[in-house]
Amino acid sequence: MDNYTPKLKFNKALWKFPMQGWTKINIDGASRGNPGRSSIGFCLRNEHGDLLFTCVKEIQQVTNTQAETKAILEAFKHSRAAGIHNIWVETDSMLLKNVIEGDWKPLWVIEEEVKEIRQLLSISNGIILHIYREGKKLADHLTNYALNQGNFECHSFMQLDTQGRRLISGDKLQFPFLRVNVKEIREKHS
Repeated sequence: MDNYTPKLKFNKALWKFPMQGWTKINIDGASRGNPGRSSIGFCLRNEHGDLLFTCVKEIQQVTNTQAETKAILEAFKHSRAAGIHNIWVETDSMLLKNVIEGDWKPLWVIEEEVKEIRQLLSISNGIILHIYREGKKLADHLTNYALNQGNFECHSFMQLDTQGRRLISGDKLQFPFLRVNVKEIREKHS
């Protein structure tokens, strides 16, 4: 053991640009106490990384999983109302991703919301993927912002707080090769 050197492997989690014509939605749900004081948030961004819309709000006291489910449902409803069809949703909840895709049975407390999400997913050209928290820093920041500062919606980069603008700028500084092909994702996950 004296000569043993462990080999560490790590994956860098970065926000990736969606393909042209696609809208990426990063969602988050927060619960301080689990269950406890809770909020949801989602951010819509285009293929250039530009902010199209964001919404964050405090909700009733629920668990993290319930908050995350409500965030996905709200994001789908907003996208449908805005006429957005090519939707790429990212969540840091592997449990919720597997439940929505039908790999796992939903918890009874989110069963109705999951049915509605599945229906909205089937009528839009959408995918749902797992991402590490570090790949969706803006959604995470804004969800916590809602708990600290209150509800808000914004439609442009300049309406965000300083930290939110900094996070978007950091994402956009990445190289264009970080664009992801949705066809490859579908083939990989089917």
